[in-house]
Amino acid sequence: MRALPLIALALLSQPALANPWELITGITYKETETETSWSVEKTIPEELRAQAEEFTITGYYVPVEAQAQVTQFLLVPDPADCPFCGTNGYGPTLEVQMSRPVPDMAEATEVTVTGTLNFDDSPETYRAVFLTEGALVN
Repeated sequence: MRALPLIALALLSQPALANPWELITGITYKETETETSWSVEKTIPEELRAQAEEFTITGYYVPVEAQAQVTQFLLVPDPADCPFCGTNGYGPTLEVQMSRPVPDMAEATEVTVTGTLNFDDSPETYRAVFLTEGALVN
């Protein structure tokens, strides 16, 4: 009977994973502009990099194109963060590339996806992360 409390203690002592959206919004950006050039340096939290191989995140679906079968879309943490709606500015977004097409769904549908998180270290864009090999979890 003592095994059950030990198992519970072991589970409670595991470090909790940070909210994926908090990690994404933890990315910092430093712009450099001269008379002839512009660049951005991104600093990505190590905890986010450590989750890259099996990244799972829940958010709200934002279609990029109207299609019956979708392979690419955006995910936002709150429906008000839709970058195309023009009501709340521009919040965090995650570009998702699915491994197989999925049926289109209503905008702002809550979904959970898993896949590989990729990092864009290019100094020419603010895009810092994007998901490939995506699969719907729910």
